[in-house]
This record gives sequence, C-alpha cells and structure tokens, in this order.
Amino acid sequence: MPANEERMKLNLIGTAIAFVAIGMALYELLNCYVFMVSTIEHRMVFLGFSLTLIFLTAVNDSKKYPAILLYIFLTLLALSTIFYLWFNIERLLFRMSFAGTTDIIAGLLILALVFTACYLSFGIMLPIIVMVLLVYGLLSHYVGGPELSLTELITTVALTFGSYDLWGKILIIAANVIFLFVFFGAMLQALGVSEFFLELGYVMGKKAKSGPALAAVLSSALTGMTIGQASPNVALTGAFTIPLMKRAGYKKEVAASIEAAASGGGQIMPPIMGAGAFVMADMLSVPYSKILTMSLFPALLYFLSIAVYVHLQALRGNVAKLNQQVDTRKLILFGPLFVIPLFVILSFLYLGYPPMIGAFWGTIILLILSMVRKETRPKIMMIIDGCIKGSTIGAKIGIACATLGPIIALMTKTGIGLQIGFSVERWSGGNIFLALVIMMFAVILLGLEVPTVAAYLIAAVVAIPAIVKLGIAPEQAHMFAFYFGAFSGLTPPVGMAAIVASKIAESNYFKTAMLSVGAACTAFLVPYVFVFNGDLLLLGGTTIHSFIVSLSVTAAGLVMIQVGIVGYCFHRLRIPERSLAFLSGITFLVFASQGMYVFLLIAIVSGAFISIKSYHVNRVCF
Repeated sequence: MPANEERMKLNLIGTAIAFVAIGMALYELLNCYVFMVSTIEHRMVFLGFSLTLIFLTAVNDSKKYPAILLYIFLTLLALSTIFYLWFNIERLLFRMSFAGTTDIIAGLLILALVFTACYLSFGIMLPIIVMVLLVYGLLSHYVGGPELSLTELITTVALTFGSYDLWGKILIIAANVIFLFVFFGAMLQALGVSEFFLELGYVMGKKAKSGPALAAVLSSALTGMTIGQASPNVALTGAFTIPLMKRAGYKKEVAASIEAAASGGGQIMPPIMGAGAFVMADMLSVPYSKILTMSLFPALLYFLSIAVYVHLQALRGNVAKLNQQVDTRKLILFGPLFVIPLFVILSFLYLGYPPMIGAFWGTIILLILSMVRKETRPKIMMIIDGCIKGSTIGAKIGIACATLGPIIALMTKTGIGLQIGFSVERWSGGNIFLALVIMMFAVILLGLEVPTVAAYLIAAVVAIPAIVKLGIAPEQAHMFAFYFGAFSGLTPPVGMAAIVASKIAESNYFKTAMLSVGAACTAFLVPYVFVFNGDLLLLGGTTIHSFIVSLSVTAAGLVMIQVGIVGYCFHRLRIPERSLAFLSGITFLVFASQGMYVFLLIAIVSGAFISIKSYHVNRVCF
C-alpha cells in the first residue's frame, strides 16, 4: 500500500474510531440520568457501539486490503443485524416460540459477530468454548440431555432477551457499570494521574534498600485501584519501574516478577476491581459496597506479602537504595485528581447509590478538577485519547460479557452445568478441601486463555453450587473463585501479566512467571484461609477480637512463607532453614483457618527458632 494511501486510511479510520469512542462515552454517561431508550434497546446500543469500535480498530491495525475490507464489511453487517433486531424487538419478545427463518439468521449472525469480536479482543479460547457448547446442545439428546432443534437453540442463546443469554444480565452489568469504571480509570491515566502514583511510590521507597521495588508495588497497587486489570497495569507502570529496579541491582527476572505480581493485585484491590467483582455482586444479590468490604483486607494482605518479598529480595541481593529524585510538585498537582474523585466514588457506593452513579460523578469531578489549574488542564487530544482507550477497553469487556451469556444459557438448558457440579462433588468424595483444590485448578486453567470475568463466571455456574452444598457460605465460595480467576494471569504457560513484564525487562518468560507465582503466594494461600474463616472478609458474626487475631496470624504466616521462598532472614538461609520457615508459615495459616492451637504452637516455635538463629548468625537488622 503506498504511503499516502496508508496515511489516508489511518486518518479516516482513526477519525471514525475517535467519533465512535466519544459517542459511546457520552451515551453511557448520559444514560446514568437520562434514559433515552428501554432496557433491552440500551443493551443493543451498547453492543452496537462495542462491535463497531472493535471492528474499526481491527481495520486500523490491518495492513492488507482483504483484511481491511473484511472488517469494514463486518462493521456494516453488525450494525445491520442490530437494526433488524431493534425494529423487530416487540415481535420477538411476544413470539419467541415462533421465530422465523430471518430471525434465526439474525440470531446466527449476531452470535458469529460477537464471537469474532471476542476472538479479536481475547483470542480464540472463549469463542471455542461457546461453539463446543452449541454443538453439544444440538447433540446432547444422544447422551441423555434434552433434544434441541437449531431454531430452539438459537432462540435460547440469542433471541430471548432474558436473564441469561447473549443479551442477559451479564451484558447489562457491562453496559451499566463496568464500562463506566473502566472509562474513569482510562481518563485518570490520560490526564497524567499515573505520575502521582509513581512519585508517591518513589517517596515511600527512598528509605529502604527495597525502595525501587517498593515504588513498583505501591504505584502498581494505586494504578490497579483505578483500572482493575493486570496486563495494562504492567505495561503502564512497568515501563518506569522495571528499568529502575534493574539499575538498582535487581536481576531482570526478579524485577519483572515483582512488577507482574504487584500489577496482578490490582484486580482484587478496591474500589475498581476486575469486571468479575461487579458480576459477583449481582450473582450474590448484594450491594457492590459489600464486595469492596469483603475484598479489602485480603487485598491488603496480598500487598503486604509482596512488600515483604521485595524487601527480602533486596537484602538478599544487596541492591542499591533508590536515588530517584522525587518531584513534589507532581504530588501536589495530581494528588487531588486521584484522591477526591476516589473519595466521591466510595461515598456514593457506601451511601447505597448504584455503582454507575458513583462512577459518573467520579468522572465528572475528575474532569472539573483537571480544569482548575493551568498545569493540570488537559489538551483536547488528551481527553480524546482517554475516550478512545476507555471506550475500547470497555467495549472489549462488553463483548466478553456478551459471549458469556450463551455459555450460561447453554449450561442451564442442556443440564451440563449440573452434571459438572455433581462431578466436582463426586471427585472430591465430599471433602471440602479437595473440592476447593479441584475448583482452584479449574479456574486457573480457564483463566489461562479467557478473561478473569469468564473464568470466574463459569466457575460460579458449574462449581460453586457444589462447593456451597458441601457447607461453604456463598460469599466465601464466590470470592475464592474470583481470586484464582484474577491471578491466573501470573501462572505459566500463558500468564499475560508475566509475558508483558518479561518483554519489558527482556527476561526469560518462564523464570519470570515462576518467580511471580512465588511473589504472589498470598493469592494462592489466603483464599484457603478466608474460605474457612469468614473473619478476613468481615462477614456477619465477626468480632473485633476475632478479626484482629485472624488478620495478625495470617500476616505472620505470609511473612514466614516469604522468608522461605526468598531464603533470607538476617542472612541467607540453607534448605533446612527455609523448610522450617515454610513450616512456620503454613502452620500459622492452618491455625488462622481451623483455630487449632497445636498449629499455632508449632508456628511460633519454628518461626522464633529461625529468627533468633538467623539474628545471631548475622547481627544485621533490616
């Protein structure tokens, strides 16, 4: 393609993308107070924007004319199909059992378009899962399931506009809540608030040897609070923190693993957690503020564990202290742009307002505050860039949610969800711990190739009912599945957060992924504590005394486990000493979950022995 034609394509399509992204953002913001269309039509508008934006982005990214023409055709086909459904919505709603040939074709088309957009956004795995279930739906009567015709199947997953199908509750959550929070996070980044996160990290990290890594942990935690996604968090903060850690003396695999582990925690850090958190609130029929309360202290334990890990790595590797100059002016300028809108969002949530209202006013206050000072006043292109990034990410999550609707519909209609649930119960032999291990591996395997919300939701449909039947409270079971879905991005062979971090650090991916799993051990251990001990989640019946004991003992256990993983406690530890540290940490966690004092005694004795012995070997304090 000649250079002038390439520029023409980029300008034309880039302008179209900007107009669609801005239109989508304005529509979503206005819809918080001005209901321009009905609920079902609102979902159609949202899905139309999402498909258009994803296909136009694919046009812009394509280099060859056949692909460009294909994605332009898909854009027009998506709009035509949605317009057809829009104008026939009343007939479809009242005559679902009598869908005509044209209706079935429209249903097939909208499914194919959503699956294609999902493939462009997240890869092939999620569409494959749905297509396998569609084939199973047609053939399920051969294995004892219901006999479904193609017409009935397509009507069920794409034309009922019910609670669980392509247009169902999951798409509503994406359109009404998730998009607005993602957009708020994107505007924070576009307006330069990430500078505040980095500078605050530098301030917190200047006093200790682990300063560069602590800066990464804090900046990634704060960034994660605003975007709720691991890979973009790594890309944003890792570009600064990973080179900083390498210059200070951290090995490149260690630097990359610290950034990946810290960024992974953004999905569990309130207030803007991963998309699955909003879905969880709906599945449990509780206010989103309760999800925030439940997740707060496990998230803080996670980042405490990461901070201990990086500090021990710094002492073990004898890295240099942080000599980065802190720009106090950036803290003063950009601090209010983060703190005040965040306070506004949390206030609305805890006052009982719908999450969309909090996200709306948080965004409006952010934009107003950015205009107050000349130094923070954004250029128009910064706002447009924020709109494009926010709308594009929101559109991709919306498409993932639309893809999940048919999965739930098919699992319910064919009965395969119940069969898998019975299988979990049968494989575990009624043992709760074994059932939890099975669900953990299932969610991690799903999360290797699908978004967190998909891994969590599939587990919520097929495995969580079996876990609840064995005696675990629904809140604990759902939070357990959500945590492992969130941290599947760290685990090899396909851990996207570790992949992005290793590319920035130019490190070995597998080593980076394995080290990130070690750094993030909290993510794989704390869920087993709170699933047996609801005090960490502040569930009903929690007292101040029981909460403090549970929190303290769990924190002590995580510290000792990190001592064993890193192999440092006042001096480098040998294998027997590391094993004893592991024993101390695990028994602390067992006591926190089971309350058996013999484990507490073992934990204290073994932990004290390692600490005292190490201190006498090398009298160098932290």
